[in-house]
Amino acid sequence: MTKKITENPGKYTGSGQGKESQINLEVEVDSDKIVNVKPLDKYTPDSLADNAFKKMAQKIVDQQSVDVDVVSGASETSHGIIEGVKEALNKAGVDFDALKENGGQTAGKKEETIDVDVAVVGAGGAGVAAALAARQHGASVALFEKTISPLGATTFAGGMFASDSQQQKDQNAVVSKKWLYDEYMDASQGYMNSILVRRIIDEAGKTVDWLNENGAIMKLVDAGTGGSYDHIGMPATLHGYQEGGTKAVTKLIEKFKSIGGNMYFGFAGKKLLQDSEGKVTGLIAESDEKTLHVNAKKVVIATGGFGGSPEMRKKYLGDVSTQGQVLQNTGDGLNMAWDAGTAHHINGSTHYFWQTFSDKDIGEMAKIVGPNWMPVNALADFPNLRVNNRGQRYASETHALDFAVHGAELSEQPQQTEFVVFDQAMLDKIKEGGTVAIEDHYGKWKNHRQFYMEFNFPTDTEESIKHEHEKTDFTSLLNKLASTNVIFVADTIEDLAEKMGVDKDNLAKSVEQYNNAKKKGADDLFFSDTKRMTPVEQGPFYAVKFIARNLGTLGGATIDEKMHALAPNGEPVPNLYVAGADASGMYGKAYVDFEGGTLGFAYISGRLAGIDAAETAKAGK
Repeated sequence: MTKKITENPGKYTGSGQGKESQINLEVEVDSDKIVNVKPLDKYTPDSLADNAFKKMAQKIVDQQSVDVDVVSGASETSHGIIEGVKEALNKAGVDFDALKENGGQTAGKKEETIDVDVAVVGAGGAGVAAALAARQHGASVALFEKTISPLGATTFAGGMFASDSQQQKDQNAVVSKKWLYDEYMDASQGYMNSILVRRIIDEAGKTVDWLNENGAIMKLVDAGTGGSYDHIGMPATLHGYQEGGTKAVTKLIEKFKSIGGNMYFGFAGKKLLQDSEGKVTGLIAESDEKTLHVNAKKVVIATGGFGGSPEMRKKYLGDVSTQGQVLQNTGDGLNMAWDAGTAHHINGSTHYFWQTFSDKDIGEMAKIVGPNWMPVNALADFPNLRVNNRGQRYASETHALDFAVHGAELSEQPQQTEFVVFDQAMLDKIKEGGTVAIEDHYGKWKNHRQFYMEFNFPTDTEESIKHEHEKTDFTSLLNKLASTNVIFVADTIEDLAEKMGVDKDNLAKSVEQYNNAKKKGADDLFFSDTKRMTPVEQGPFYAVKFIARNLGTLGGATIDEKMHALAPNGEPVPNLYVAGADASGMYGKAYVDFEGGTLGFAYISGRLAGIDAAETAKAGK
């Protein structure tokens, strides 16, 4: 017999904090149960937020509980929904002990067995490319993704590299393969599988053409158009998404499904199946409701690395490593591959890229000004004074817009933290003449528009030129946010240091070094381009705290140039492939310093793994 949970049945509102904004919802309760949970915010249909809300609402109603598992890939949204439901239930005077006693027992998971030629775990760029290529080469294919909609680093990337795509040929813009190879060699300092790297470079152009043919539209753009100042004039390698990464992956999945591929969202790979000889024969995949026993002739692992796992980051990268951008990339596939006998190969390679704010700091700012905190990011776009959490200058400020280099430098600082320091004079210049008064990043393309999408937002040089010339009052925004642990404002450098929590003598010395370098036209410490430096002289003074942006880890499983997983003895683990960020061999410790390197490896390695898996499966090898 169910217990009464409230004397006040009806509809009640609640709210909780999501990743970047507040989540508003309504809960309907009867005297003995939760009837319904619905959003009061408008979500784009089938977006991650929309699907996460539907999934969480269903769990809460089905289980009659707020103690439910979060949705993979949407943990902040899930926690915000739980917070909002709790608030609404408290308003209704719900007895949580009675609710717990009434809570429905989750039924045992259903079990099912399926048979395919190729099973792919992970539906990011590498996994989707593997699944689609395998299906196009005649294999029956099942693609498993633990999140409920397309997500991952592929969806927020800007595009991929190539040397000889059809577009590059048509525009007489073919890039030397030697130049690309040397770039990889320089970035890795030789810690790379040169045979693998060479094959990836050779297949890049074909892969761009293939992606365009299958709906993931990419267009060749000039180097540096994303604001990476130091890349201006480099060879044009980047084929930028024209509709955004999420749209591209969605179209590839739709293409895969349209030709008979089987897509399983919400299913996480749990364990590889092997016979007595160690040959991989399939896998176990699970959702909240079902366990699938998958018999497969070949398996491709492509789960995006372990940037979202604090435990694995600590174990393999050390005590200080910022959280990966993709929270659901928690090393599942790597652990499966390692357990099946694949050799470990982790050399500390992490995709550090520029800087960002912590989720906690974003939430703190969003509570005060909502999404209007986002322009603060622009204040990191210039070679301003940068100090670590000891108040010391730590690198050339003019590396700030060479995003990969700057991200790597920042990752080596204590707590991977920096403060960007500037004065009122800089803000006054921006208010009077726009950010172009500090530095012109986009004027080169005034009559030569470049367009692509990164982080699913347009990178449009025409719009960027307009924004550069917009007169913007940052002073009022920064003062509103000065109560947070992100923005610091003071009339003197000494007081600023105290608010920042850094050594005041170190900060004063750093300001003096920076200003003197600007005055004499030479930086004897870190050799910054002094023409681009902006002095810190006129109070009030400001500091913005950032952390290294970790887009994810790179590597973990040893592979060969065919994407076969390799055992410690160098022999292939039979029937197993690893692609994308789970695979080692492309990078040393640092990310490559040209546009599109990581996404390129994901799509190319996935496509090649899928082709080989399909052909060998069909041939019975």
